[in-house]
Amino acid sequence: MDKQLKERKLQFHYYFNNESHSMDAIVRNQCETEIISILYEIANILDVSVAIESEARQEGGLRDIWRLANSNAGILSVIVGVASIAIPLLPKSDSELERLQKEELRLSIEEKRLRIQTLKQQANKDKIEPKTIKQVAEVVNESHKVITRRSNLFKHLCAYSKVTQVGVSELDCHGTPLVPESLIKRSKFKRFVLPSHRLPIQTFDDATIEIIAPVIGEGKYKWKGIWQGQHINFAMCDKDFKQSVLSQKMSFQSGSTIRCILKLNSKLDPLGDIVITGYSVTSVLSFGVDETPKGKIHRHQKKFEHAQLELFENA
Repeated sequence: MDKQLKERKLQFHYYFNNESHSMDAIVRNQCETEIISILYEIANILDVSVAIESEARQEGGLRDIWRLANSNAGILSVIVGVASIAIPLLPKSDSELERLQKEELRLSIEEKRLRIQTLKQQANKDKIEPKTIKQVAEVVNESHKVITRRSNLFKHLCAYSKVTQVGVSELDCHGTPLVPESLIKRSKFKRFVLPSHRLPIQTFDDATIEIIAPVIGEGKYKWKGIWQGQHINFAMCDKDFKQSVLSQKMSFQSGSTIRCILKLNSKLDPLGDIVITGYSVTSVLSFGVDETPKGKIHRHQKKFEHAQLELFENA
């Protein structure tokens, strides 16, 4: 590693149920992959580059140490400091995924940007406040990729009974601990594992889809259309509209559109990326310029909800 670069270290300490100093190579490699991925994701969130190298393992259970390097010492202390907070950060009473689904618990994009901007300013002056690191740790803790990688990490550990607890700590360039080791007991491991990778269903109340290929026969075939410039396959779940199509009350031609309520299903893949798993139309509100009965009900309901909201705001 270039000696011109500043260094900071992260230690992950495995505690065993016996006096040995070894562990299954595959499990250790899997855990290392997840931890390194978390470190790189933190750097990515901060929009900085970092070099990571592994040091020779140490005993005392088994300790893995990674040496991080960057020209800015302040940035390094942030990345390692945030990682040492985020990895052992227990979820609240809700599951991690449920916590992300609750809008009131999520930081706005602007708030995240401001926190990272403040941190970078402090890093350039080499005057980073502990409060700032904690605030950035909150930003990182809402990253799908960090949550997924941490879930993967503790899922591997749950399946390996030899590990009784793990510790995370931040070290200086000489390997001296900068803060007390954060310990996670085995009884807490499962709390970090996502119960499901499914994300909440997104609903678009006024989606316009250009129909490319309608399904005019029986069966659970997918319709094809264009929505927001993207080609999509979707399930038509509006039984009344499907019946109208089957009875040939609706005729499609090039450029035909429907205005509808569209549901989008998605999940997190093993890397923490969001993958769309399907689209479905639950109600067709209009076909071309012709409003459907469900469209009229939907419009009146929206007017009523808007009126109720105005009454509440003016009360």
